[in-house]
Amino acid sequence: MTSGLSRARQTLFLVLVGLLPLHTVFLSAWISWKPYLVVVAALALWDLIDGVRSRRWPWHPTLSIVIAVFLAVVLIGWPPTQYLSRFLRLYLALAVGALVLLVTERSLRPSSMLDRMLRVVFWTGAAMGVTAVLITIVSTTSPALLDAINNLPGLFRVTKPAYLDEGFIALTNWHQDPGYAAAWANLWLGLSVVAVARGVGTRRLWVDGAVLGGLMFAVLMAFSRTGWLTMLIGVPGVITILVHHHWAGRRFLVRRVGAAVLVAAVLVGGIWVVDRPEVGGDLGTEFSFRLTQGWNVLASLTGLFEHSTRFQEAFNASEERADVWPDYVRMFRRHPITGVGLSVGWQTEQIGQEPHNLLLELLAETGLVGTAAFFLLLVMVFRRGRGAAGYAALLMAFLPSMTQTVLFEPTWWLAAGILLAGGSMLDDRHPVPD
Repeated sequence: MTSGLSRARQTLFLVLVGLLPLHTVFLSAWISWKPYLVVVAALALWDLIDGVRSRRWPWHPTLSIVIAVFLAVVLIGWPPTQYLSRFLRLYLALAVGALVLLVTERSLRPSSMLDRMLRVVFWTGAAMGVTAVLITIVSTTSPALLDAINNLPGLFRVTKPAYLDEGFIALTNWHQDPGYAAAWANLWLGLSVVAVARGVGTRRLWVDGAVLGGLMFAVLMAFSRTGWLTMLIGVPGVITILVHHHWAGRRFLVRRVGAAVLVAAVLVGGIWVVDRPEVGGDLGTEFSFRLTQGWNVLASLTGLFEHSTRFQEAFNASEERADVWPDYVRMFRRHPITGVGLSVGWQTEQIGQEPHNLLLELLAETGLVGTAAFFLLLVMVFRRGRGAAGYAALLMAFLPSMTQTVLFEPTWWLAAGILLAGGSMLDDRHPVPD
């Protein structure tokens, strides 16, 4: 019975992993971006019942204490009533992320579970790539069909009109936001490279390349500047980590990633061919506009060159992170110890949006105390964890942190759980494929 229950719990965890990127399908308007909450709650309840029966705390004890300290410190910044609703939503996101970390670490303690999880990631990544291609074809050829899909009951959206009044549609795919859609695709891309290195993909060059290339295509079509940079930096970083840990040879990985790049290029080229001018998303406008935005953000941050005025009439200046960051710096200087309160910075009249920067959000909204508590959690994860899979996942999860708030997404929490579980596995070594 115990063995059967253990296998059932492991299967439930794999269901959780498969559902984690799927944020488009929603349970209710209030928690539209967490359809996996039911599985997280079921796993947590299962673990707690096991803990009561065995009279032992079910999760990593030290980690649990550090997480509890972090969540308690965040409560110090309890906001006024007018800011309370969003505070509770973001606090719930932190609590859910913490549960994802805890159940992931516990689930992956048996060394065989890592490959089972990577296999789920690989094939859900394949599904993400296929749906990215299909949705992109629809968005560039049939706006009426796209509207019909976005209006299906229980579906939030699969693409998002962004920035320009027409001619720009960003792929959200399995998420409701393009930037986080790219973040999940990148995390799944990094873990899929790990899966290929461990031989739990298909073991065929072009099939593995097609899955990885489909995920690259999903990142590109999300039109997230942060997502593009994460992929460009993260994929070589993952290869370096795997080679350093002797999980795969450099030639073996470069060949598969090279095949993936070729697949992604062919897919983009194919979409460009079928793209109908002035119908749905126009790829030429989209790529040009996003690159112009990136140029202007760098111009604002560095002051080394002039802004481009090509899209000045279509560009909303409030979207520029460089305009928001100084406000968060001022908030931190006024409230350096405890901050202004979680989510309060988002809602003040002069700001009106998140900073898209993990460090600034922590400093301004939780102060030095909250930032220290969070970094204590990070230090503990790095000190106790090991394994190329965890390092690769954390690299992909944290690369967006300077231009995207990753605190409330389960990406980094899952990655941290994978790394921490590596410290509990009996054998972290893996033969290098030929």
